[in-house]
Amino acid sequence: MGIATEPERRYRNLFERHHCEVYAYCRRRTDAETAADCFAETFLVAWRRLDDVPDGDAALGWLYGVARRVLANEFRRTRRSRRLLTRLRDTDTGTNPGPDVVVVRNEEDRIMFQALGRLRTEDQELLRLAWWEELPHVTIADVLGCSPNAATHRIQRAAQRVAKEYQRLDRTDKPTATHRQPSGGGSI
Repeated sequence: MGIATEPERRYRNLFERHHCEVYAYCRRRTDAETAADCFAETFLVAWRRLDDVPDGDAALGWLYGVARRVLANEFRRTRRSRRLLTRLRDTDTGTNPGPDVVVVRNEEDRIMFQALGRLRTEDQELLRLAWWEELPHVTIADVLGCSPNAATHRIQRAAQRVAKEYQRLDRTDKPTATHRQPSGGGSI
């Protein structure tokens, strides 16, 4: 086996440092098979455009931006976006659990996930980048191609929208409470 060139070493370092985050980013947005394909294509783009990949911590934001575009292309090609939105709105997945089942752990999470599914795709992506990926607003701005101030305002507005949807769903999902008299027959 030959000696690795500088670009090969740089690529290997990039892959070793960020492959888990990039795969998780893809997996939270689609099924395992599609996530693996998009993950591989993201790193193929990184290899082809290695000179464009920023150094240091900025590389992860750049990779997220590539992964985002790869996923968008995949969704357009296969019309998976429509089926994904349907799965997001219906958390009763039956025997074929999707990425939502992994995330949803209790009733409040289920309601929040439904509320998120009612938002525009762009708002969903903003909140996922901020809440799931836990990216700083500056990095989100880089991923979306806008200013950090614009990203902050867009995230705040999206958070307000999801809060309103959550409130609506929370009120409609809860059974009405009935008050029972204590067994002593007196009132409280």
